[in-house]
Amino acid sequence: MSMTYDQFMEYALDFKNHSDSIDDGWNIHEYKNQMTGSIIKYLVKKEMQKMNKFLANPHNSEFHLEEDSETIICEYHVLYNPSYSSPDMFFNMWFTNGKLLSIEHIWSRVHSFVKQQVNNDKWNAITQKEHPLSGIPFFRVHPCKNTHILDNLGVSSVKTFEFNPLTTWLSTISSLVGLEMHLSYGHKNIVSYN
Repeated sequence: MSMTYDQFMEYALDFKNHSDSIDDGWNIHEYKNQMTGSIIKYLVKKEMQKMNKFLANPHNSEFHLEEDSETIICEYHVLYNPSYSSPDMFFNMWFTNGKLLSIEHIWSRVHSFVKQQVNNDKWNAITQKEHPLSGIPFFRVHPCKNTHILDNLGVSSVKTFEFNPLTTWLSTISSLVGLEMHLSYGHKNIVSYN
């Protein structure tokens, strides 16, 4: 199953409009390819979150939770991946002093109801890769997971939907990346998507 770039942009604009209506902070950024002059648009959200402190157990690779929490800065980029014909989630998280969270911190932030699945196959769930537009290292939900989710949702470039497939996909992967989705995304007015 797949979606085209034009469909991705239709879904992204609808998503951003709803974000604006509830002041959720999503924006559409543009990247201009200097070689071809083409413009690529994608969704971006930057926010501050509280993160519980984790300490490594010196006897194994597990972490345990401390009572205290600290503020982290989270940046989410939802791009279109032409190789997989699907949305692609890139994200970064860092402490307020500028230090990036480690991949272990990222894995530890996965919601408890998917943590066991991620622990069994960490590198095929969340990895680190250069951002395709900026060249900066970002964390990424593996694109195979994205296409698997779209397949399970029945998303196709030839179907009409009474829901926004991008919103549904994003709410599905949000537990992997520490992104909270406002409930109103799930019950906004129904629009048909081609």
